[in-house]
Amino acid sequence: MSNIKQYFEHIIETIQWDDIIAFDNHPFAYKMIDELYKANIKISVISYSTDIIRYVSKYTDFNIIIPNGMVDSASHVILGKGVLETFSKYQIRFYFVSAPFMNEDKLYQTVPAIAEIQNTIKNCTHSVLLMNRPDPIIGDSNGQYIEIGDF
Repeated sequence: MSNIKQYFEHIIETIQWDDIIAFDNHPFAYKMIDELYKANIKISVISYSTDIIRYVSKYTDFNIIIPNGMVDSASHVILGKGVLETFSKYQIRFYFVSAPFMNEDKLYQTVPAIAEIQNTIKNCTHSVLLMNRPDPIIGDSNGQYIEIGDF
């Protein structure tokens, strides 16, 4: 457990004032946001997750970059081509990604719209950090998984 804590502390120390940080919705993201706020590191947060946007606006004084798109209230995400355009305009320092599946060293998503957003964010980010332990893909995927990057 100490290695995880040391890694977490290293990430906090690496993030600088005014960095643009992208977050997927995951419990680790909320912990990271809280720790950055406690450390008084003023960042800009960008996310397609309405839950992350709401949390940051309620509990921090961070700048928030809200993508242009349509809110899918059932999934708590902002979707559409405008989201892709918004993310591609920024140079994101860190992207804290959450991927549901993996196979060998590749990460996968099953929702095409989310995979497209995650790929766009990944392509304009300096460092991508995985927040979760994805489930392994077992057996034939039948094309239901969309690759979002390397692990």
